[in-house]
Parts: sequence; C-alpha cells; structure tokens
Amino acid sequence: MGGEIDSQVAFRYMKELSFERRSGSPEEKKAASLIAGYLRKMGIKPRAERFGVDVFSFKDAVFEVAAPYKKKYKVWPVGYSKATPKGGILAPLVYIDNPNPATFSDVQGKIVMMEGGFTSKSYKALVENKAKGFIRISAPDRLVYGKLSHTFPKKFGQIPGVTIGYEDSLEIISKGATHGKLISEIGTRKGVSQNVVAEIRGRRLPDEVIIVCGHYDSVVWSPGATDNAAGSALALELASYFSKFPPARTLRFIWFGCEEVGLVGSFSYVEKHKKEMKKVKMVLNLDVGGSLIGRITAVVTGNEKLKNYIEVLGKETGAIGSVVGDIYSSDSIPFAEYGIPSLNLYRVGGGTSYIHTKGDSLIHCGPSAFEAIGKVALEFLKRTANAVEFPFEGGLPTDIQKKLKEYITERSGRSYEYKGDEK
Repeated sequence: MGGEIDSQVAFRYMKELSFERRSGSPEEKKAASLIAGYLRKMGIKPRAERFGVDVFSFKDAVFEVAAPYKKKYKVWPVGYSKATPKGGILAPLVYIDNPNPATFSDVQGKIVMMEGGFTSKSYKALVENKAKGFIRISAPDRLVYGKLSHTFPKKFGQIPGVTIGYEDSLEIISKGATHGKLISEIGTRKGVSQNVVAEIRGRRLPDEVIIVCGHYDSVVWSPGATDNAAGSALALELASYFSKFPPARTLRFIWFGCEEVGLVGSFSYVEKHKKEMKKVKMVLNLDVGGSLIGRITAVVTGNEKLKNYIEVLGKETGAIGSVVGDIYSSDSIPFAEYGIPSLNLYRVGGGTSYIHTKGDSLIHCGPSAFEAIGKVALEFLKRTANAVEFPFEGGLPTDIQKKLKEYITERSGRSYEYKGDEK
C-alpha cells in the first residue's frame, strides 16, 4: 500500500473551510456541505446525521462603572448566559481571583468579576448564592470567546454574564471600582446541526471499525483555521487516500458539528449509535493543526500498550514531539465513556496561541504544516486498519477513567457511566 497524503490539497481544503462556522449557524451548514461535496468528488458517499442544539446569538453589551468613577466599557455576552433587563443591572462589583464554591459564598446581589471558566460546582454555587451577574476576564492582548457549558443553565439556572478585555479589567480593578451597571443582549433558540459521516468498508474485517474524526465548527468571531479547519482538512485527505487503497478494516470518517459548544455532535452520535460501539476498535481524533510554527503532540486515551506503540511510531517517523497518556478535550471523549481508546493528534505552537480568537487565521498556516502530522496519521491508520489481529485491547485504565468522569461531570455538566471494560 503506497502513496502519501498531499499536503497542498490538505491546505487548500483548510483555506476553503477557514471562515466563521459558529455552531448551529448557516455558515456551519455551509461548511458541512463543502465537506460532503469534497467527499463526493472522491467517489465517497457521505450522509448527514442531524441533531438538535441550543443556539445562542447576541447583539450588544456594555459595563458601566458607577462608583467611584464613571466610565463605559465594551463587553461581549457569554454564550448561554441570560440577558439583562432592558435597563440593565446596577449592583456592587467584586473581584474574585480564585473562583470556586467557597469564594462564591458572599456574592448575593453582586456582579462578580473573575478570571477563568466555570466547573459545574462553581457555576452552581454562583447561581445558588444569588449573584446578579458575572464578568469574565479575557487573556491579555486578545479577546478570547467565552461560553458556558450548554448544560449548566438547564441544570442550575441562568444569570447574565459577559467577557471583558484584559486591559479594561485591569483598569477597573486598579481604580477600585465598587459599583457598576451591566447591560447584555443575548438570546437562545432551538436549532439544528449535523455530523457528516462517510465510510470506507473494510475488505476483510468490515465489522471492525476505526473512527477518524475532527470537528468542523468554529467559535464566534473566529475563522477557526487551526481549530479546526486543519483537522477537518487532514481527515479529508486521509479519506481520499483510503478511497484509493481500501484497508482490511472499516474506516468511518466523521466531521462533527457543535464541538465548540460542548461536544454536542459527538455525544449525539455516540448516543444514536450506542449499540454499535462494541464494533469500534479505536478513534483517531484530529483537532488543532495547520500552523507553520509548531510541534506535534499525541494524547493517548488508552492503556500503556497503546501509549508505548505511539512512542515507537513517533521515533520511527520522527514526527511526534511528545506522547502523553491523558484525556483530550475534544470529540474522543464520548467514545472514551464506552471504553474505546483514542489517539488524539494535534500540532501546537505558533498560530495556535490564537485559538478561539479572531486571530486564528490562515496568516499563521501553510501546506508544510500537514507533512509530519499527515505522515504519522497515515502510518498509524495503515498499520492498525490492516493488522492481522488488532493490536490494542479496549478499556481504559482507572486513572484515565477518573479524569474522564471529572471532565464529563464537571466541565460538561453531564451524567457519567463508564460502559467499557476494566483495564
């Protein structure tokens, strides 16, 4: 089985997919149609699997310091937060530098300014302690998109929340602001998204399935070049290769929608196909790449045997900078709950520091960024999809299961039940 992926073609796909593809939006649907069109040109028949999603949209927001000085600051509504009344919310302002249930014990009637995101426990504490609203501080020198897990408001209730630029927050804190008015216009509606699924049936072992996936949506404001037009593009080139050289096992390629709002597409897929999960031997997840400056990291969600295999593959190909055993905050998570191991490949560095901002653009990217990651992804699939006996067992070690449970319950706000084998 010869040949390689074409990095120039992969970069062309990446360029054509690099536009804002907000989860559940017409632009996300346009990207799904582009991916389906590329697959048809390869002679692969795609299908769209639709699912429901809560879609947020916002207009304007402002925070006005009322005391001890007066000044208006531009802010941006946090996804899935609540709109303020038309006249806004006037309340005391408090800065908390370690947001957790304990530090939220005295926030009743106040607007809370904080850095970082929420766990389910900390958000629940903020709501239960009757905060009026919250202001999330963005990273220095850039505005990073902010959202709540879409499950949090349903479970614990909604309060208004916004993101503010770091420099403005620094001024507010250094000047000792004590009171302010928050105005935020945001709404949530029921929407529809889709996963794009395509399959190359195995020649010898069609009932043994390897899933190759990556999400194709982006966050608000961002063209999402490295996150994750790049992963979507690489998955397309891998599909093109194996359409010419069908392997022994079935390869199922999935481009997931709505990853950026809480892995909604992948959780939906796994729930819909839960009876088929016993056929899935492995997941190769491609999320973040394309940056000309960078290095490849492999996150192995599996046992030591799989991790050691990837370390050897990295040395043989010279393509992997580091290999770690852990979970990865991406679409391999729902499969892991069924004990299905995954290899998560990503290229980090350079332009990827602009992820979830307007700066995640093609200016940082180029075809050569696909060469090393494409080489290792292709070699991994060649070997595993054509092995006489599949080289890895299912099931996850107990330390990985513990991290998985914490991620699903605390970060995603979902219930958790491990359904795989104990290893």
